[in-house]
Amino acid sequence: MRVLKFGGSSLKTAPSMLDVGNIIAADRERKVVVVSAVSGVTESLLQFVAQPRKEEEVRAFIKKLRDMHVQLMEEAIKDEDILNDGVERIERKLVRLERMLYGISYLEEVTPKTKDFVQCYGERLSVILVAAMLKDMGVKAVPCDADELGIMTDGVFGSATADLDATRWSLVPKIQEMFYNGQTPIVTGFFGVGPDGAVTVFGRNGSDYSAAAIANALDAEVLEIWKDVDGFMSVDPKIVPQAVPIRLLSYDEAAELAYFGAKILHPMTVEPARAKNIAIRVKNVFNPDAEGTLIQQKSDENLECIKSISCMRNLAIVKVFGEGAGYRTGVMSVISQKLSDSDVNIYSAVTSQTCIALLIDRKDLSLAKKILSDIREGFISKIETNDDLALICIVGEGLGFSKGIASRVFNAVAKEGASIGLISAGASMVAYHFTVDKKDLDKVTRAVHEEFFGC
Repeated sequence: MRVLKFGGSSLKTAPSMLDVGNIIAADRERKVVVVSAVSGVTESLLQFVAQPRKEEEVRAFIKKLRDMHVQLMEEAIKDEDILNDGVERIERKLVRLERMLYGISYLEEVTPKTKDFVQCYGERLSVILVAAMLKDMGVKAVPCDADELGIMTDGVFGSATADLDATRWSLVPKIQEMFYNGQTPIVTGFFGVGPDGAVTVFGRNGSDYSAAAIANALDAEVLEIWKDVDGFMSVDPKIVPQAVPIRLLSYDEAAELAYFGAKILHPMTVEPARAKNIAIRVKNVFNPDAEGTLIQQKSDENLECIKSISCMRNLAIVKVFGEGAGYRTGVMSVISQKLSDSDVNIYSAVTSQTCIALLIDRKDLSLAKKILSDIREGFISKIETNDDLALICIVGEGLGFSKGIASRVFNAVAKEGASIGLISAGASMVAYHFTVDKKDLDKVTRAVHEEFFGC
């Protein structure tokens, strides 16, 4: 049994939707299909609720969503009865969203709970699209919403974590019944339901994580993540057009790459699969014959080279100075807890006797400075920031045991006349990362890639 996940970029046109349908219909094995929202829909939902709206704006927005999805169905579906049923399902689904948007417009307030409720509607609509298209192809497809199916979470709005045990108990009997009836479940990605029954989302690319949670619950043999690229590459092809595909990654390598900038997977996708030793295969919808990238327990470890380079732009460093800042008990705990309470993520931290340096997203810099200024409590004497940084992460299964790789990396950087800021090594045996000025990112990345890949 397999779990297949398809991203929103493969659903944005009728021809690409039909490519997805052909991949699913060609496989007669039992499977669960997880889909994202049609490309751009989630962002449009978030933008719509980001400011006060009038009633006529709500009506116009709902009509736009309805027309977009109906047009995709009209172009992809031939059977009139299946088409009419799909349109009716879309319209019924939009009624509840419209009521919620009216409520938000009246109150002029968006809570974390209502924000999560609204932004998951792209997936609720896309499963109707895909299921209707598959029915037209002769597949007994059933659209399923994650909260009704029982993908359980910890209830944290905006960045929930799946409760794998609760999901297993809730989801497995329902999926097994559908399999018994010869049906193929088409499941919404991106969100689940918390202990109190409220919808909670998993964050950006969260449909990958949804699919991994389902694969874990069902003890799937493989989890297929279908994207619009041929899998992981040695570097971002936009920076180095000669980037080469990666055939095999370990769970650890894939997790580090996803966390530090490679947008192929949601960073938490690996863990549910690792827990059951489920292989993850990343494939290209538009090039299905390509091998893609296989992610499993161990990769083809090579101590002589790195596996991939990932990059993150738009980062900032906050340096907190104070006498004994890195030595005094509880300073780091107070800082990290205050930032966490305000949803400021710390990508990396380095301490010394007089300074704690924190690597965060640039968009969070103003908030972080305010929080830190408010908690000086006698041990923070000064705060300095640098908001024009980028991060380069070097990943390879043998990094923790190799000799000379670090010197090759830093020599390549030095030849480009670039300087290195914060360095972190040792936290992971398969990765280390460092910061450079944002203006130097592309040339440094190309230099390091050429050093190890010759191109």
